[in-house]
Amino acid sequence: MAKCPKCPYCGMDRKMFHKARMLVQYSDGLLEGTCSLHCAAISLSLHVDRDPVGIWVGDNGAAGEIAPLVDVDRATFLVGSKLPGVMTASSKVAFGTAAAAKAAQAAQGGELVNFDQALLAAYTDMSKDVARIRKMRAERRRRMQEVGTPGARP
Repeated sequence: MAKCPKCPYCGMDRKMFHKARMLVQYSDGLLEGTCSLHCAAISLSLHVDRDPVGIWVGDNGAAGEIAPLVDVDRATFLVGSKLPGVMTASSKVAFGTAAAAKAAQAAQGGELVNFDQALLAAYTDMSKDVARIRKMRAERRRRMQEVGTPGARP
């Protein structure tokens, strides 16, 4: 995370969201670290002419201070569970093993899918998620102005 401490699309701290973070390596050497599948989907869309040669995601089933990254092709994603999402209302959470994903599904609901299906869900939810994020940020700016926070922008 030293090379990519903040998400280039939303500015979120990747260490804080270590279980949702993703890393995309493109064939021309570009390395992008994002906070979530939502922002990784943005990266993949913006860099359509670049070939991704590696994509990794935080393992929600791993113990420890920082979740290790796993190759998305080996991960099992749990979509639409009660677990909180990052940058999305409908969570998309990755697990390094199918067994860990199934255990989470039993406790939290949702559907088990592969990376391509989770990415499709991220693209499908993108419009609603962006509208929700804009609304939340506008509300935060409004509250900051009400209390007279120094440096608050209109």
